[in-house]
Amino acid sequence: MKFFRTVPGRLAAFLAAVAFAIGIIIPVFLPSMASAAQLQERKLQISSSANGTVTTNISGVAANPGDGGNGQKTKETFTFKLETTGNIGSILIQYCDDPIKDDACLTGGGMGTSPINGFNASHVASIVTQSGFSTNNWLLDSSTDLTGAPWTCQGSAPGRTNCIAINRASAASETAPEAVTLAFGGTSTDYITNPTADNQAFFARIYTFSDTAYTAANMVDYGTVVGSTAQQIDITSKVKEVLNFSVSPIATVAPGTTCTPLTDNPGPTPPPGGLTLGDTNGVLSFTQPYDAHSYFRLSTNTNFGVNVAYSGDTLKNGTNQINPIGGTATLSAVNTSQFGLGLDSGDTQGGNGYSLNLLAPQAPYNQANGTFAAAKFAFDTASISAPIVMAQSTGPVACETGSVRYIGNISTAVPAGIYTTTITYIATGEY
Repeated sequence: MKFFRTVPGRLAAFLAAVAFAIGIIIPVFLPSMASAAQLQERKLQISSSANGTVTTNISGVAANPGDGGNGQKTKETFTFKLETTGNIGSILIQYCDDPIKDDACLTGGGMGTSPINGFNASHVASIVTQSGFSTNNWLLDSSTDLTGAPWTCQGSAPGRTNCIAINRASAASETAPEAVTLAFGGTSTDYITNPTADNQAFFARIYTFSDTAYTAANMVDYGTVVGSTAQQIDITSKVKEVLNFSVSPIATVAPGTTCTPLTDNPGPTPPPGGLTLGDTNGVLSFTQPYDAHSYFRLSTNTNFGVNVAYSGDTLKNGTNQINPIGGTATLSAVNTSQFGLGLDSGDTQGGNGYSLNLLAPQAPYNQANGTFAAAKFAFDTASISAPIVMAQSTGPVACETGSVRYIGNISTAVPAGIYTTTITYIATGEY
């Protein structure tokens, strides 16, 4: 009796152990899609995170397809590593609002009722880039119908709204591991449209198959990548019209990095803004010419250029005058009544003087450099009522300094006296 009571207990334990072992082993040998390898190092690079309605910037300027500001016509680049060795004949990219491959792809049942409403891959017309495969011979599949189970890609080929399918004429062997790249869209006629909502994630499930027909039983690899729209940041700032213009009888102030304005002569004689034309006492001679210089400095952000003009009368003492040299470039002539001016390109004043580059000297005021025997001057009193341009640019000027050279001659017929004039320089920009 003791023997028979003991045997059933041992037998029961043995049978229980066998049953437990079978319970573990059996699922390993059951066929399942879960046996497919997962794609490694998966990445989705999208050209824009703007939502699918955005095509311009805040100013209404159109953003090119494939640029960061265009969410309607984007480019998407998939990068992943194949870990399974063997044939691959087709690849399916399925856009969903859920990343899990065994869940419903579009939880609302369709694109229009899904959280990723507005997403559209139906305009994909080619494979823009393919690389890394043992044989890069993939073609966009525009014929296979994938609208039914298990993929339920909405829309018929080639206008699948939420799927991109590619395949080969025949399956080809791959040698793992392989880092591969596939890119789609980014042009005006070949593109992917983001969801219309801001801050909305969307998922792309990637499947590879050993056949060319996307057969679920022949799945080789799978994996999911994610992208997201994001609200754009619109930045507004203001740029003022700038025209910095200064005039001085000296050029001891260096422009530096900020185009420092010129300052007046600090001494009491001549007074600030004053200039003497003659010898050390300001006396002219009918046996030799005398010259003097003043300077202007300019910086401006004008779009269409700037003019520098002068306005003023000749040297006068009551009704007597030193004759204006005229509107034609003329050489200095001793024992002749002459007053004129021009731009002196030779007067650099140690780097602080003449530096005109974008400001082009205008004839006849562009020849006042050199010796008295070579330099030419002009002066027109019509400038009193109609300022005369002596230098101009066609665009912005970062910082330039002009040196104006004055010539003074008298004849014996010029009455004695103190002769004065005021010359005004005017800068006018066109914006």
